[in-house]
Amino acid sequence: MHHKSWMAPSSRRHSVAGRIGWALVSLVLACIWMHAAHAATELVLARAEMPLNGPWAFRFGNDARWALPAFDDRDWERVDLTPAPGAHDGDVGLPGYVPGWTSRGHSGQWGHAWYRLRIRWTMPEGSAPVLIGPTLVDSAYEVYWSGRKIGGIGTFSETPPRVFGIRPQLIPLGETASAGEGVLAIHVYLPRESVNDTEAGGIHVAPILAEPTAAAARYQVQWWQTFWGYVVDLLEPLALLALALFALALRRFARKEPFLLLAAGAVSAIAASRLNQPLFYWTEAESLQAIIVARYVVLNPLAIVLWLLAGYRLAGVRERRLDIATGLLGMAAGLAALPGFEFPLIQTGARAILLLLFCLSCVGIVRYGRLRLLALPTTLIMGVALFPGELSALGLPGIWFPFGVGVSRTQYALALEIPLLAWFMYQHASTIAAATSAGQLGAPPRRGS
Repeated sequence: MHHKSWMAPSSRRHSVAGRIGWALVSLVLACIWMHAAHAATELVLARAEMPLNGPWAFRFGNDARWALPAFDDRDWERVDLTPAPGAHDGDVGLPGYVPGWTSRGHSGQWGHAWYRLRIRWTMPEGSAPVLIGPTLVDSAYEVYWSGRKIGGIGTFSETPPRVFGIRPQLIPLGETASAGEGVLAIHVYLPRESVNDTEAGGIHVAPILAEPTAAAARYQVQWWQTFWGYVVDLLEPLALLALALFALALRRFARKEPFLLLAAGAVSAIAASRLNQPLFYWTEAESLQAIIVARYVVLNPLAIVLWLLAGYRLAGVRERRLDIATGLLGMAAGLAALPGFEFPLIQTGARAILLLLFCLSCVGIVRYGRLRLLALPTTLIMGVALFPGELSALGLPGIWFPFGVGVSRTQYALALEIPLLAWFMYQHASTIAAATSAGQLGAPPRRGS
């Protein structure tokens, strides 16, 4: 009777795990297909708009006079924002991308800079120009038209400026005539935390001057690109949270088995970390510093530590000193990433040791773990999601662009991991419950104590 009472809920849990996996795969495929359909509409938008590629007058520093139309910028550096054919950014696939100033002779330079461009325009009678803001800037910017501030993203009244995710902006110039002249000045700020990117700094996608109808259509397309670029980062965390609830539900049948609780904590931390992506790029709910603290100081190290503790249990290792050491290494890796107090060597070293412990736990799973043929691939794929920087350092591509939308290696890994981990947790709980019911469950081996 006891065995039957376990098997009935098991089939229901198996169905839930399957639905989680298939729902995620279906949503991702639907999103990519819809993105491709919307991207095709861009072909009709080229008329009545002009990218402002320059060349722009460019200078590092910050002086309010540089926004004034009468200011003499003839001795400034000249920067051309004309992109190479087919160029796009390396994240979501925004078109028109050019590398920033760190790849243009200003490596290591961070802080304030200004761009200036004098514009003459002529449009059909009854129309007036509208500015489509740059869709990719490092990292905050404000726009001035003939000395008057008209838009931007970021809080420049604070020191240093508060940085938010760059989103599409439609900015009226305030002009009513169909012809005229003005000076467009863009003040940008790159925080020190971002200067290590070899292509960071300044405007990456030029703003566009357009008539209102074309501007509205282009603005809509840009928002679709931004939405589809990060929608997977919304769907996967929701599936991960459902997976955590599934793991907690399975503990009803394997109460003394710590793996399920630790795995639920790890996937919950990953979900919380991934949710920061759409929040940052779709809204101003989080600043850049807030997302760095949330992801790299707290959630990512926490996910690694919890998954390692779970992996130790799968390998049959329950050593308190190893658990404490793993927690301290995770804490060191997180604190070393704290904005303003970064210690890259400590962070890199701590993460390298954590990666070594992860590899050793995989060896232990192969040698001593239950369900090892399922446990090992589940653990390895989770490692791809937990150690993205280390894999990139080995030269593995970090992002691909199916149908023109950027999908990261971590997103692919999580899409595989969610149904696989759901199935493994179900099988693991089933094995523990069956052994407990038969009175055959012995204590796992203790090694290293």
